[in-house]
Amino acid sequence: MTEKPKQKLIHKLKNKFRIVLINDTTYEENFSYSLTPMNVFIGFSSFLVFFAIIIITLIVFTPLREYIPGYTSTGTKHKLARLQFQTDSLERSLTNKENYYKNIANIMNDKVDERDTDVVQSDNKSNGSKLDKKYELDEQFKKEFENLSKDNYSVNEEETKVTTIENMSFISPVDGIVSNNFNYANEHFAIDIVTKPNEPVKSVLDGRVIISSWTPETGNIIVIQHKNNIISVYKHNAVLLKKVGIFVNAGDAIAIVGNSGELTTGPHLHFEIWENGNPVNPEQYINF
Repeated sequence: MTEKPKQKLIHKLKNKFRIVLINDTTYEENFSYSLTPMNVFIGFSSFLVFFAIIIITLIVFTPLREYIPGYTSTGTKHKLARLQFQTDSLERSLTNKENYYKNIANIMNDKVDERDTDVVQSDNKSNGSKLDKKYELDEQFKKEFENLSKDNYSVNEEETKVTTIENMSFISPVDGIVSNNFNYANEHFAIDIVTKPNEPVKSVLDGRVIISSWTPETGNIIVIQHKNNIISVYKHNAVLLKKVGIFVNAGDAIAIVGNSGELTTGPHLHFEIWENGNPVNPEQYINF
């Protein structure tokens, strides 16, 4: 019973029909074509498949794909990726600048971040254990000073040939007597030099002025960036002779000794040297 309808359907699909074109005036047959419903179905399906392939090809391999809602072109993707990279670079650069100025402020105030200190235990053979504080700035602080040579106020890379502070030739910033020595334990990361009134303060090395300003505690302060990530700091000056961005040679007068600021007890020069973000004892490299 179920096979008869199927046979009838297949038979109908195989029935032949003829399409004939006849001249309406002369009744002459101009064209005739024999076909079956099966031929019509196959031909129409093939046309749809071919048309779909053409449409997909045009969309995939031509710029027409950019007009599809929600589709992003390759060029736009590249621009977005480049913009994202530039944004990240600017964000990192801004963070580095903020940390740099924060660290400079710490230098101006003779501060080392307490979070970066650790305790070193002394020799176990000694009677009892002794604790000693070892100050070490964090890696971010060190990186900031390593990047100083790339800053607009840094010394030219062509000038950086000496690799260690021991190989550098410092000159004395003033002629005088050291009244207060460098002391890590007391967090006095400098030496105080008593000298004659109105004595000029000289740059200890070639470098570029990165700070020339006044603070309530340390008065007139000037900071110079030298090659090999070395910074020299001069505080409590009466007058500052150089502005930010000025390049100075070793021995150039940069200020006049004074007694400015709250943290001073008389005319003297408060002098500091920092290497890679770490304070060092100036008396190890300069004869006073």
